[in-house]
Amino acid sequence: MHDKPVPLGARTFQAGRFWSTNVFAAMVAGIGGGILMFVVMCIVVSLNPTRDNLLFAGALILFLIVTVICTFYGNLIAAYPYAVTLEVGKGLQLYAPLKMVYIPTNDLRDVQRSALQSGYVVRLNRRHRLLTGFLVPAFFGDQAEPLAEAIRTEIEENRS
Repeated sequence: MHDKPVPLGARTFQAGRFWSTNVFAAMVAGIGGGILMFVVMCIVVSLNPTRDNLLFAGALILFLIVTVICTFYGNLIAAYPYAVTLEVGKGLQLYAPLKMVYIPTNDLRDVQRSALQSGYVVRLNRRHRLLTGFLVPAFFGDQAEPLAEAIRTEIEENRS
């Protein structure tokens, strides 16, 4: 799951195999799709280097660069974690493909049932780069509800 050892007093909540596989497959598919778009763009530009094709190629390259920056440097990949470690009184560690994001307890705002997806949305008081919240999907299985309750408890204890 992850390389870093879990500190004493911390609890790790792991998503089901379906969700973990889906998150990793989406990352691989996104990278593969970006590579495919880049290769097709190179072929089109090399066969027909018109002004419109060059402009389209430039826009596509800019889009791919911005996507990579937002996803990895901007922490947006952590919006759909496959595991969460809760260190009581300290914070959360979100595990996403190729990325771990630490969120202190002070930065947790609230936990709400998601209206658009099955699961819970955890909103943050302060952005972590571009990350303003994350999803605890129902695919966490029997660990989704306990994780949401543990985060609620952390928020309430931090406020008092």
